[in-house]
Amino acid sequence: MNMNTKKIGLALLAAFMCMPPAAAQAPDDPESLTLARTLSVGIAAGLVRFDTNFKITDRETGVSVFLDAEGTLGLPETKVMPLVYGYWRPSPKHGLGFGYFSVRRDSELIAIDRNFDDLSLNGRATLSDDTRFYALTYNYTVLQDARAFVFASFGIKAIDLEYQFDAIGAVSFKGEVIESGRYSKTIEQFAPIPLAGVDAWFALTDKWSFGARAAFVAGEVSDVRAVITESSIRAKYEFNKNVGLIFGINYFDGDITVKAADEKQEINYGFDGVMLGIDVGF
Repeated sequence: MNMNTKKIGLALLAAFMCMPPAAAQAPDDPESLTLARTLSVGIAAGLVRFDTNFKITDRETGVSVFLDAEGTLGLPETKVMPLVYGYWRPSPKHGLGFGYFSVRRDSELIAIDRNFDDLSLNGRATLSDDTRFYALTYNYTVLQDARAFVFASFGIKAIDLEYQFDAIGAVSFKGEVIESGRYSKTIEQFAPIPLAGVDAWFALTDKWSFGARAAFVAGEVSDVRAVITESSIRAKYEFNKNVGLIFGINYFDGDITVKAADEKQEINYGFDGVMLGIDVGF
């Protein structure tokens, strides 16, 4: 069993544990619970640790190049990123969910500024990761009572992947540029992939609740194929009926293959970390 499967298994187990036993004692005031609001929106920040790898294969020669984004390419291993999520439930059984998070990382691969008497070399090479993920789902409530809220999700996870490499340099003799050049390379792809998941919440008290989520994304659109697994374990503290504090642990692992005309790009995009945010609902 690989690490990714273990993470999903852990989240599924946690989701199962969220479901209360038949004889569980409900809180004295069920109306005070906010597990299943009609409208809920959360804004959070996640401190995450990345592990990203590339395999680029030339279609003509069959030669492959392996790159470690955080090691070889120097992208930051840890980063704070924003998350926005929520759902709307027009009826007790049916609802719509949405989610968004983005990643922005930059690294300077090469920086040269050297003088050799009359000859000067100046150059710089940078790499940026500007990737975004969007989710839109239909949610069906499987279980809801005074203590528990469980729903299944079916929808689309959109991957907006963008890596940009830029290099610029110049050679000068006695202060006059005699040779200069610039090179840019972009790995850019947008693809909506089918998603299925389960989300479970269980109220421990009128103020505290515990939740777990597991989701699986798999499919192929145009020249992009993706297999993604996500899981999270969260806790929420309700200040009142409308505002709560939410925190937890998130895991993400994605295998994305882009089949371009001249090369095949295989990207493993993974991260795990903690998140903290505010949840507002009505």
